[in-house]
Amino acid sequence: MKKNLVSPAVFFRLTVLFLISFSCKYSYAQKSISVKYVDNDKFKIDGVLDEIMWQNAITSSNFNEYFPTDNKLAEHQTELRMLYNEEFLYIGIKAYAPGKDYKTPSFERDFSISGADVINLMFDTYSDRANAFLFGINPFGVLREGIIYGGGISGGLDLNWSAKWVGESTIHDNYFISEIRIPMSAFKFTEGVKKWKFSTMRSDTQSNTKSSWFKVPQNQDQLNLGYFGDMIFEKPLKQTKSPISVIPYITPSFSKDYVNNEDSFNFKTGFDAKIPVQNSFMLDLTINPDFSSEDVVSSQNNVTQFEIIQDETRQFFIDNGDLFNRFGLSGNALPFYSRRVGVDTDKDGNTIIVPVNAGAKFTGKVNNKLRVGVLNVQTGGDEEEEISANNNLVVAAEQRIFNKSTIGFFFVNRQATNYKETQTKTKYNRIVGTDLKFYSKDNSFDAQVFLHKSFTPGISSNAISAGTDITLEKRKYTLNFNSQYLNEGFKADLGYLKRTDVVRANPYGDFKMYPSSSAINTIILSLSHNSYWKASKNMLLTESYNTAEGTINFTNGTLLGISGTNSHIHLTKPFDPVRTSDEATPLPIGNYDTNELKASFRSDKRRDFWTEGSMKYGDFYLGSKFTSDVTFQYRYQPYFTVSLQAQYDDIQLPQPYSSGKLWYLGPTFNFTFSKNIFFNTDMQYSSQAESFLLVSRLQWRYAPLSDIFLTYTDVKTTSPIDPVQKGIFLKINYWFDINRKNKS
Repeated sequence: MKKNLVSPAVFFRLTVLFLISFSCKYSYAQKSISVKYVDNDKFKIDGVLDEIMWQNAITSSNFNEYFPTDNKLAEHQTELRMLYNEEFLYIGIKAYAPGKDYKTPSFERDFSISGADVINLMFDTYSDRANAFLFGINPFGVLREGIIYGGGISGGLDLNWSAKWVGESTIHDNYFISEIRIPMSAFKFTEGVKKWKFSTMRSDTQSNTKSSWFKVPQNQDQLNLGYFGDMIFEKPLKQTKSPISVIPYITPSFSKDYVNNEDSFNFKTGFDAKIPVQNSFMLDLTINPDFSSEDVVSSQNNVTQFEIIQDETRQFFIDNGDLFNRFGLSGNALPFYSRRVGVDTDKDGNTIIVPVNAGAKFTGKVNNKLRVGVLNVQTGGDEEEEISANNNLVVAAEQRIFNKSTIGFFFVNRQATNYKETQTKTKYNRIVGTDLKFYSKDNSFDAQVFLHKSFTPGISSNAISAGTDITLEKRKYTLNFNSQYLNEGFKADLGYLKRTDVVRANPYGDFKMYPSSSAINTIILSLSHNSYWKASKNMLLTESYNTAEGTINFTNGTLLGISGTNSHIHLTKPFDPVRTSDEATPLPIGNYDTNELKASFRSDKRRDFWTEGSMKYGDFYLGSKFTSDVTFQYRYQPYFTVSLQAQYDDIQLPQPYSSGKLWYLGPTFNFTFSKNIFFNTDMQYSSQAESFLLVSRLQWRYAPLSDIFLTYTDVKTTSPIDPVQKGIFLKINYWFDINRKNKS
């Protein structure tokens, strides 16, 4: 048997040595804002800034333009003032604009900033350029908050993090004023420090500009923590005891099962709790959680051989979830994929929902460089479907090295708690691994290398998953190399593996041009090659894609792109891409060479009506395929937004293989009655799945972070049209804060 010249372990060590030897002689530019201490706590948060205390605040301005250019100061400036005491941080903002025609999609908290006015304040309280708190406000006083993770390198932002804070805005001719009060207990920081890292980014739709307090080059993301300045406090910070938060809920519900002709009334209750520990750690608990009020996960047609990855929408798993979810290769090989928790496979191979009984999550920083977390969730089983109850455990640690790079370690364990030999899964599946993520000082070079190993009963092979992701990002060009090795014995019951038994190589490069044109912002030309080999079959080439693409980004936000792809696919097992009939003849094993042309587009999202999407046409195995995937949105500011995601696949294959015209339609209606009352309806129609889903939800935020939800669901088959299940759910939760006294 022929041996590999370089084992995955040796490859990992060589890559680590390369990254350690890589250095960049660059020092950050300096900018700072002074935060004065104030004894008087009698602020009225009304967006006026008329309190005498504001006269003591030092103003910081000189915002740098980020878009459409990044080489000058913003024409319409923003002024910042900050004050603080042991209990609160106060922020005053005066933002100039050409007029008062500001844009917002709605009055709903955590609103989308696409095509909207907003100013985001970002605080790196440990000054480690790893994570930061984000607080945003718009000219209408609508709030948003989140956590920036992964150094903000790729724009990582989790808006599911919540904190109790207040802010108001007032609109004037040619400017608006925002006034903000944030409890110091909302932040995590080290007692006695006098300096945080800080920046601010602003979008102004009237001048069609984006700007930042700290200068950020246009080829970098504005969330990038490498481009933060200093926030200097007048006195050392004192530790503030964060409150213990308890969020109980009750959910009475009624549902009708038309398949089994059964009616059921259920009354469910449970709670979540957030318990701060030493102000650097957080213990999250959930008992009998209810996810009926979470967002509806968008679906789509799937004419590929692979499972489509979905975003997590359950807050318990998202809160600080970046510590657990960011190991491995995004979109291809994740050792932990939180959407696996709460779902399982029945004896017929179908995916079904299983109950989440309880969960605990403990996350925080041991010191300024070491971050740790433990996530443990118990799920129920289904004896009739031969599904075991499982304990799902993830342990993770992330150590900062060099300036802002990290090395992480994790352990994942799915353990059956009432295992029987007849059940669909093995008694356990375990994975251990490490990821190294390197970031250069000037943010132009980043790299990831990982090595994971799984342990599963009955599998004695290497069971290795390894890979790299290396990027050199310059103003005029980007070079990237992505590689992956995944042994056929590697299993990840709580993870996501798009392909198994694979070796992958994916070089990519683009060249950016910045025309001296008022209409065109950038022109990007790119080339990529992506190949996959079957590791266990003497490196049999199973997929190969060569793509050339050109994109024009216009100054007004419009985008036009065109690309061509030449593909080679070797099917290793029969495959039916249409999937609308169990009697269909699948495409046979063999080689298929195809060519495809794609056009992409996006209109100006500042407009009341905008659209974006793509159209593709070309060869498809033995036939042809036309695909249109388009989203339309119209807003009547700020009260009403309607959007429609429409996907159409026209697949034409010769007899006896299946042809078909597949539709997916996903209209969404959102009504904003006030800053506290919202109504939305999501519908999903899939001709491929022959299903129709409707979810309507009325939400009343009757107290801070406390809601009443009334939700109606309706599921039907469409061929023929028959009801499957209907239900109505009332969920009431309340956020209790139990304040703790500070030590004197």
